[in-house]
Amino acid sequence: MARPRGGAGVSTLMLVAATAMAVAGAAGGQERGPVVGRPSVNLYGMTGLIDMPSAQDQPDAQVTLSYSYFGETQRRNFSFQILPRVSGAVRYATIDNWGQRDEDTGVYDPSYDLFDRSFDVQFTLWREGDWRWWMPDIALGFRDFLGTGVYSSEYLVATKTVPTERAGDFVLTLGLGWGRLSRVNGIANPFCQVSDSMCDRENDFGEGGKLSWDTFFTGQNVALFGGAEWRTPIDGLTFKVEYSSDDYKREQKSPSNTFHPESQVNVGAEYTIREGITLGAYYMYGTTVGVNLALSANPKRPLVPPDLGTGPLPVNPVPVDAPDGTGWARNPASIDKLATALAEILKAEGMQLEGFYADPDGRGVEVAIDNVRFQQNPKAIGRTARVLQAGMPASVQTFRITPMEDGLRTSTITIDRRDFEAEVDRPNAGEESWESVEIAGATPALPAGAWYRPAYPDFIWSIVPAPFLTLLTPGDPIRLGLNIDLETQVILRPGLSVTANISQPAINIPNDPGPSESNLHPVRSDSPRYYADYAPKIAQLSVDYLFKINESTYGRTSAGLLERMFGGVGAEILWKPVDQSWGLGADINWVAQRNFDDPFGFDYYDYDVVTGHASLYWDTGYYGLEAQVDAGRYLAGDWGGTLTVQRRFPNGWAVGGYFTLTDVTESDFGEGSFDKGVFVEVPFRWTVPFETRSNNSISLTSVSRDGGAQLETSNALYPIIRDFDKGRLGRAWGSFWQ
Repeated sequence: MARPRGGAGVSTLMLVAATAMAVAGAAGGQERGPVVGRPSVNLYGMTGLIDMPSAQDQPDAQVTLSYSYFGETQRRNFSFQILPRVSGAVRYATIDNWGQRDEDTGVYDPSYDLFDRSFDVQFTLWREGDWRWWMPDIALGFRDFLGTGVYSSEYLVATKTVPTERAGDFVLTLGLGWGRLSRVNGIANPFCQVSDSMCDRENDFGEGGKLSWDTFFTGQNVALFGGAEWRTPIDGLTFKVEYSSDDYKREQKSPSNTFHPESQVNVGAEYTIREGITLGAYYMYGTTVGVNLALSANPKRPLVPPDLGTGPLPVNPVPVDAPDGTGWARNPASIDKLATALAEILKAEGMQLEGFYADPDGRGVEVAIDNVRFQQNPKAIGRTARVLQAGMPASVQTFRITPMEDGLRTSTITIDRRDFEAEVDRPNAGEESWESVEIAGATPALPAGAWYRPAYPDFIWSIVPAPFLTLLTPGDPIRLGLNIDLETQVILRPGLSVTANISQPAINIPNDPGPSESNLHPVRSDSPRYYADYAPKIAQLSVDYLFKINESTYGRTSAGLLERMFGGVGAEILWKPVDQSWGLGADINWVAQRNFDDPFGFDYYDYDVVTGHASLYWDTGYYGLEAQVDAGRYLAGDWGGTLTVQRRFPNGWAVGGYFTLTDVTESDFGEGSFDKGVFVEVPFRWTVPFETRSNNSISLTSVSRDGGAQLETSNALYPIIRDFDKGRLGRAWGSFWQ
């Protein structure tokens, strides 16, 4: 499972692009007003009132980017409805004039600004109407459970919607808070009465990154919070009022902080400009004005209506009396002529014919295709089957279609021609066709004597804008810039290629920040130096060979400048049967650290390391959840493991998170305690009306550190072949007839 592993939180395809597409898509004529029943998000980016949470959740898979500001606090939030009853958020907050005492000098700086990362999760325990109509939504939430503890709190909250016929809907919320949400008019914590150990709650506001199990539901007090929303009859307009149980006392310790609450009542209004864009304004804590901008979308609902373009070829059954001679199958000239014509038709349909083989008895053919257009692979397979049905001689009864990806033969889908012709116009054609096809691992190569595309060596290139985003770096929390990348590849034969990517910095490029102060070798903490200044950068210059050993085993070897910071040699092997939900892999690499100011130099750092991992990949089959476990040696020489969990959607969307634990101590690792982050993949097909296979990748990582750092491999095997196993093809098979 590939995840963006981008050093200093640097991603080459950016958050700003996703935001711009969301705005553009929302402006594209969708009906104004909120989705029925979809609540808004609070200033923390989670579903809620204003500053307080509620028990409601978003539609399954809903993704929200939001920015809020009030007093001296800014919050940048990314939230995701992970499962129908589980939601989560990652947050990056700036609190001006937080104040801090220097550990070395003892000098207190009242103007110190805090840059804080935190994670939230909420579980819906009960849905409104699950048992009786009068039952509310009930949720259990954990705020800042993995961070510095600045916002650390837990809550149990209930929300009830009261609809009216003409006055809109009223939504009432009442909750009980622990930790930070227990500071106003507190009552005795019931857990404290049970155990004295539950009475103490201390947050050190330290480097963060630690799971705060020992603080959950602790403290002397709990407190009530609540409020109401009025979703007015005016389309998109909502008024809110809440009583907050957060006193913001820690922020007021600094004499430079000007935010001093005088009331626990917050009021405000929100307006959904268009579906996916909501703007809110509030009067906060009796002293200040707050604002909240939320951009929201759902992977299951494209931003723009799809343009289906030209329809597929019609399926006209072969006449019963059609001549079915087989002599053509043993005539090389006939095969060459047939394959050449087939290649032209497939090209017009969005596929590239890489190879063609006819069984000597003339009863079956196999084609190897490269899908260059369609986001859904079953759609490419279905279009290919239509071309074969229309163009193959009447003697051919079996089509074998083998999709190829990066030169690798993935799976072979066997289709009976008569079944295909009989199913096409039936109401349940999708289900019937899935039951009638056979899917098996592809052989390493076509049989001897097959026709191959006469186009090697093949040269492909592109010039693309590559915005980059640096997140979560103290002192420079968000930096957005633009590179222009020239991406070239010479394909010598299927699977064997030479890749050269040159990146030209263009806009808002940082200066060299100098060497990092890491306690470990700066295998990632120096990555800002590799993006600094305006000289062109050779991001990659490598020779790669991807091959197949047998029907279930794949291999890769690579040599050269493998990524922006490291060069060397490496190899990978992957065992993944097509009918199995899990696979095993291993990679090993000897790499040396490149000079940041000399694309071919290695003498500045004079550092090399052997790194590699054994990997387990598992497609759970549950709501598209996938897991990957890597165990081995990392770039800084540390040993440990990485767990990555993501939810993938048939249309190419993916949202996931990861964390890495190694033998590096928390003090040596530095801020964050261990490597962790969130990533998002957005297919361009979701944002535009035409077919494309391009994806936009966004990475929200912690401060870049050197512990747990992995080599950035652009052609790891599992992501290449992942979408061609039986389970994933089956989940997307509905596009076969499109």
